Amino acid sequence: PRVGTMGEVASCALRSKTLGRLVEIVVYGYTFLGQASYLLVLGTSLQQCLFSDPLCLDVAIAIGCVVLVVPVCSVRKLSESVLLCLFNTVLIALVVVLAFIAIARDSSRPAPDAHLVPPDLSFESMMGAATNVVYSFAGQWMYFELMESMDTPSDFPKAFLIAGPFMVVTYLTVALLGYGLGAAKSD
Repeated sequence: PRVGTMGEVASCALRSKTLGRLVEIVVYGYTFLGQASYLLVLGTSLQQCLFSDPLCLDVAIAIGCVVLVVPVCSVRKLSESVLLCLFNTVLIALVVVLAFIAIARDSSRPAPDAHLVPPDLSFESMMGAATNVVYSFAGQWMYFELMESMDTPSDFPKAFLIAGPFMVVTYLTVALLGYGLGAAKSD
């Protein structure tokens, strides 16, 4: 049977089209909400960049969508997204490096108090942080769709063996350096 989406995998594994459809609704509903949060971040980022001209959030999001519509819609196949993904990775790395330079240069920060468990940790803040970590690795629902769109699906494990450790090392480096440099609570 064809297994190109998580819903199709669930239908085969659970032997129920209804449960497969339910899994599909949950997975793509969660993804839709995730994309909505990206739009909010896009809008608030534009508001911060254009701080001299106050924009309401709706207008900032609309401007961001109009600017992004051409690059996003021009990608029809997975192979066409390589340069866009490379640019995205380089841009993220550059922003992280610049943020760490700014944190390291700020000598007014107090020395961090190292705690295994922060004394002011609440259940809500713990779950919020855990949700961010889970969401950062939550792209696995796309694996089947990515494999299906590849010219040689058997090459997917090679790509995963590069991307998986790269993500772990990158997130761990950011977390440890941010903690070690004593980033303030407002950061």
